[in-house]
Amino acid sequence: MIINKEKLKIGITELLFLAASILFAIGIRSLFPVCEAGMEGMVMSCHWAGEVLKASSVVLLVMSVVHIIISDAKIKAGTDISLIAICIMTFFIPGNIISLCKMPEMACRSNTALWNTIFMIVMTLILAADIVLWVSSVRNKHSRNDNEIKVTK
Repeated sequence: MIINKEKLKIGITELLFLAASILFAIGIRSLFPVCEAGMEGMVMSCHWAGEVLKASSVVLLVMSVVHIIISDAKIKAGTDISLIAICIMTFFIPGNIISLCKMPEMACRSNTALWNTIFMIVMTLILAADIVLWVSSVRNKHSRNDNEIKVTK
C-alpha cells in the first residue's frame, strides 16, 4: 500500500523541505516578488518570470505534502528525483528561461533571482539528503531480509 497511516513517519528532511516550500511560496508572493508593472500598465518580462515562479512554488508545496503522505521508500525516492528536476527547472526560470529587467538594481535581479537561487540550492540539497536516507533504508531492509534464515517444517 502506498499510504499506510500506521507507518506514516515524517523525517527531518521532509519537514525541512515542507518548511522551505512554504517559505518559498509565501516569499515569491510577498517578500521577494518581481518588479511592479511598468509605466502606464506596461508589463515587463520579469512579470512572467514571477508568474511562473508562483506556479512552480505551488507545485513544490503540493508535492512536498504528497511526499510526506506516501509511506513507500521507493516511491519517496522517486518523488525526490522528480522534485529535484522541478527545483533545477525553477532555478533557471528567472534570467535564463524568462528574461529579467536589464538593470541590475531592479527588484527582479537584486531580490527575486537571488532568493530563488538560494531556495532552489537549499531545496535540492535537502532532497539529495532525503534520497540518500530513503535508498539506505531500502538497502538495509533488503540486506536484513537476505540475512534471515528461513526455517521450513
